[in-house]
Amino acid sequence: MAEMTELHIDLGNTRGKWRLLHCGQRVAQGTVEPNTGRGLPRLESLEIEVIKPIPVILASVAKSSVEAHLRSVLRDYCDCVIETLYTQSTALGLVNSYASPDRMGVDRWLAMLAAWYPNQTGVVVVDAGSALTLDVVTESGQHQGGVIIPGADLSERVLLEQTGKVRFDEDVAHELKLGNSTAECVRFGIAHAQLGALESIAKRFDLHPYKWFFAGGAGAWLQARMDVSGELAPDLVLDGIGLVARIDSSANR
Repeated sequence: MAEMTELHIDLGNTRGKWRLLHCGQRVAQGTVEPNTGRGLPRLESLEIEVIKPIPVILASVAKSSVEAHLRSVLRDYCDCVIETLYTQSTALGLVNSYASPDRMGVDRWLAMLAAWYPNQTGVVVVDAGSALTLDVVTESGQHQGGVIIPGADLSERVLLEQTGKVRFDEDVAHELKLGNSTAECVRFGIAHAQLGALESIAKRFDLHPYKWFFAGGAGAWLQARMDVSGELAPDLVLDGIGLVARIDSSANR
């Protein structure tokens, strides 16, 4: 990688995660509010020589309006050149199972790359955010497929919006129990549904021997309750961006 500063951004619909690298080494990491840019690193406060224009590598699954806001913020923030990553049919030996790869969120693609490529063993990638996604990659790099399930918060919101009398004010944690109030029944039910879906898939497709990676807000909760060999990897998408950037940089030398 050239001796320069790079900003990598993983952008969702509500916020972005960023990582700043200098000479190939991470120097800062954080989150950014797409509409305001709040949270971006203050370049002048860092003890590095920033070479401009700064390459910004963006992976976005946000609505077009959210992404447009962030692009505007970045133009005001610094002298930068923005490269946007997209899902591919194949990369670094990983083969996408989608007939139309552009229909897959780039976050899932990059997370699979980051999980599979370093050790090239069978992996299962779970991202438990607004949606609960699971993707399976074989040892040979073939994406077997995946699932997309409404996440815990989304499931609860839809349930409350679409029913007339399922209401509660209590703040109840998600637990694997039977509930004795509406709040407990909803939250416990969602917990059973989220974990039960993963356990069912693991058993049905014999995925227990695979290495599991967990990301997203509920990733730690699910990992602690799954009887699989796995690790918490909250920055898989940023890791995937970095992997693609390193490979591209080496190819252009």
